[in-house]
Amino acid sequence: MEFIKQIAPHAQKIQEKYKILASLVIAQACLESNFGQSGLAQNGKNLFGIKGSYNGQSVTMKTTEYRNGKPYKTDAAFRKYPSWVESLEDLAQLYTNGVSWDKNKYKLIIGETNYVTACKKVQECGYATDPNYAAKLIRIIEKYELHKYDKVGNKKPTKPEAAAKKEEHQVYTVKKGDTLSEIAQKYGTTVNELVKLNNIKNPNLIITGQVLKVPAKTEKDEYYAVKKGDTLTKIAKKYETTVQNLVKLNNIKNPDLILVGQKLRVR
Repeated sequence: MEFIKQIAPHAQKIQEKYKILASLVIAQACLESNFGQSGLAQNGKNLFGIKGSYNGQSVTMKTTEYRNGKPYKTDAAFRKYPSWVESLEDLAQLYTNGVSWDKNKYKLIIGETNYVTACKKVQECGYATDPNYAAKLIRIIEKYELHKYDKVGNKKPTKPEAAAKKEEHQVYTVKKGDTLSEIAQKYGTTVNELVKLNNIKNPNLIITGQVLKVPAKTEKDEYYAVKKGDTLTKIAKKYETTVQNLVKLNNIKNPDLILVGQKLRVR
């Protein structure tokens, strides 16, 4: 892809300078900026959603925050870079210098030469709350053969790591009004399979807050056709994502304006 070709040489320079795998940096840029197509990547050359200002420059965009566990929309200032190069450099600086309250927060990533392990360490260090973040990065690296940009390291994961990346299951917390049939449909499985996975005695009795094993979702793109009465907030809740992510995926200019029949990418 053109986006990968554009940033790969800079990611390799980061590897030489900071000892952070080029494949990891490229994969994160692809995942977080929707391959450079997100509004933030286009308007602020910001590939990683880093807030604040850069040399006094920022771009204000809608984002979703949480108060008492409830989402709400607000304007936030994000760093505006002259080009994607500075955004990549800023990520490297973050990994190298850590954060104000923990200078060693990302120390485990520096010097790692196996891309599978590096992706797992990014998640272990708390970079992202998505439980499947590492697996998504690994899939991107292998789908686009990004490991070819790494000048050092094990190009292929060891057998235990290869098995780990397949992630047979993830978890789902039952919400008020949920039924096993609805959950099964959502995750592309059957009620019987959920019953077996979770050793459920009564399929008609699940409790709000109950944690269920469900099949891991694949990284295939998924789309949703907007219906009358829909809002981005409702759609984000339905697909367990955020309004900000939907805005990025679909390059939406006005989050408050979506049209009936409009096809939105939800993952």
